[in-house]
Amino acid sequence: MLDDRKDALTVQVVFQLPENVAAKLKKQGEDLSRLSFEKLVCSLYRDGELTHKEAMEALGSQSRHAMDEILSRHNMHREWTREEFEADLKTLEGLRNR
Repeated sequence: MLDDRKDALTVQVVFQLPENVAAKLKKQGEDLSRLSFEKLVCSLYRDGELTHKEAMEALGSQSRHAMDEILSRHNMHREWTREEFEADLKTLEGLRNR
């Protein structure tokens, strides 16, 4: 559907929105399909169903910074677990000690 990569397997999902919901979404952007897709992927990330990398790949984001901008635009932030925080801290410490 929104993925131009030839090797990617995709599933097309079609749904109808009430006019009032569509009108509110349209205020956020013209492309309702893309906007709905971004919100779905960001929600899955926030809920811990997708990793940051999986969300980036799904949205075709080219960088972590670009993905964070998408998350911010949709007011979607995920609470990190202690394990995730410690793993990132360990990675940063390893980079600093190089």
